[in-house]
Amino acid sequence: MAEGHVGTQATSVTINDGRAYGRPTGHSDTELVEVGPGTPAGELLRRYWQPFARSEEATTRPREIRMLSEDLILYRDGSGDPGLLEPRCCHRGTTLYFGRVEDNGIRCPYHGWLFGADGTCLDQPCEPDRGRNKESYRQPWYPVIEYNGLLFTYMGPPNKQPVFPRYEIFENLTDAEEIEIVDHFAFGGPSVAPCNWFQTHENVMDPYHVFILHNAISGPQFDPRLEIWPTINFQKHDWGITSTQDRRLDDGTMLHRIVETRFPNIRVIATPTLTVLGPTNNVSWAQPIDDTHTRVFAMVRKPKGQPAQGLPSYDGKTWFDLDEEGHQTNPGDYETQVGQGPITKHSLERLSSTDRGVSMVRRQFKEQLELVAKGGDPVGVSFEETDPPIDLIAGNYIVGPDTDLESVPLVSSLNERE
Repeated sequence: MAEGHVGTQATSVTINDGRAYGRPTGHSDTELVEVGPGTPAGELLRRYWQPFARSEEATTRPREIRMLSEDLILYRDGSGDPGLLEPRCCHRGTTLYFGRVEDNGIRCPYHGWLFGADGTCLDQPCEPDRGRNKESYRQPWYPVIEYNGLLFTYMGPPNKQPVFPRYEIFENLTDAEEIEIVDHFAFGGPSVAPCNWFQTHENVMDPYHVFILHNAISGPQFDPRLEIWPTINFQKHDWGITSTQDRRLDDGTMLHRIVETRFPNIRVIATPTLTVLGPTNNVSWAQPIDDTHTRVFAMVRKPKGQPAQGLPSYDGKTWFDLDEEGHQTNPGDYETQVGQGPITKHSLERLSSTDRGVSMVRRQFKEQLELVAKGGDPVGVSFEETDPPIDLIAGNYIVGPDTDLESVPLVSSLNERE
């Protein structure tokens, strides 16, 4: 060997010093993340009414909708009824995207067959007598219900269709109130997130990230009282999971904060800006477009003229005002959840004690997958039209010595506050 050169020798000794070389590629838990027809999660999600568009998105101009990995066409006919149909015309297969919307349906551009919102064929202009047997043809369709400015559909087995759920917090609005639909990602992000729905949904049961992501890394993104380290408790219910977080405030009172998940993809978040004290004023859905895209809808009850959400501020800017460097310097929920990849690799995770809430959400979801696979009805569906609106328990509650504990969910005695 020439002088001045240092040689290297191959060695048979295996050294595991944590380098990236040779690391496993990992895999996702397909039971949680795949939403297409016939998949376990896809079949569970299809057993519930699901939001898919804002009311104003249904117009006389057909709109392409992708939902649970299915491509559909949305329109609103001349009588005001929304329709949701398969794009491929049952006659010769062209797309209804180029169809003409009329008073009672949508007309295929190819041969003029007219379909109502329930898929019924109403007219066949090229056939004798404009369709002597038109009743025997039907365009695949899904039912649509409009609720407070949001369009919902049921995509599951017809004999398992539940009644449409209503929520107590949206009942009995006063003249000074209104309901607004927000469809950007959480508290900052675009309308569509390029990642799987489940990694956005389970984040709700990860309260520990509030102290790091929303405080230590990006500065106080919400109310400064959330910087206080709380006592955290997770609880399983028939309908989902709750996280309660109790913080001792400087004035001797306690901030009792409750967040909940409800089946299958509902999350009820007590407003982190603490602009709403008492019961929550909103419900959100993590809506799977397909396996790698998610749209989040929030239905918010609020005073007229006030913003629907208090967005974090970054030196006077909101998430929507930041450039690429700003997002890198001040990451939020969108950056960290999308940053897990289009579908996170569950096999590479190293869960710890603070991930208990996430683990509970996953286990409960799989329990319901198994139940539906065996022919059962999942939790949270009802077939009784007379059922009352659903009561939610999420909220921000200031609890003091004189507080009526009966009015505060998940707080049953004074000793629990001590």
